[in-house]
Amino acid sequence: PKEEQILLKVADDLETLQYLYKKNKDFRNFLLNPQVSVEEKIKFVDALAEKLQLHPIVKEALEFLVKKNRANIIKVLADEFKFEIERFFATVKGEIITVFPLEEEDIQEIKTVVESKIGKKVEFDVKEDPSIIGGVVVKAGSYELDASIKSFLKRLEQQLT
Repeated sequence: PKEEQILLKVADDLETLQYLYKKNKDFRNFLLNPQVSVEEKIKFVDALAEKLQLHPIVKEALEFLVKKNRANIIKVLADEFKFEIERFFATVKGEIITVFPLEEEDIQEIKTVVESKIGKKVEFDVKEDPSIIGGVVVKAGSYELDASIKSFLKRLEQQLT
C-alpha cells in the first residue's frame, strides 16, 4: 500500500508539472531558454518542488531533464507514467457525459455496470455537455455507450435520408 501511495503521488505530481508546462508560457519558456543557466533552472526547480511539495523522485527527474535540456518531454513523461500506473493497477480512465449533474449513487451504479462489463476498475471523470440534449454518454477504455438524444437524432436522420 505504501508503494501504491508513492506511485499515485508521483503520477499526480507529474500531471501537475504537465499542466504547468502546457498552460503556463512563462514556466515553459524559462525551462527551455538556453540563455538561462542550468544552475538558475535547478534553483527554480528546487523552489518549485518545495512550494508544490513534489515527491523527491519527481524533483530529481525534473532536475535531470533540466540538466539534459529535455524539459520539453514533461508532457510525454506524464502521459506514459499515467498509462503505466493504469496498467499496473488494472484501472481505466473513463468519462460520463450528461446534460445535468449526476447524483453520486447514479455514478456508482454506472461504475459498477461498466466495471463488470470490461473486467477492470474504472475511474470516471463526470462532465456536463448541453449539446447532447439529454441522456448519457459513457466511455471507458474501448467501451463506449452513447445513449444521448443527440446521437439518437443523428441515427434517425441517417435512416430517414
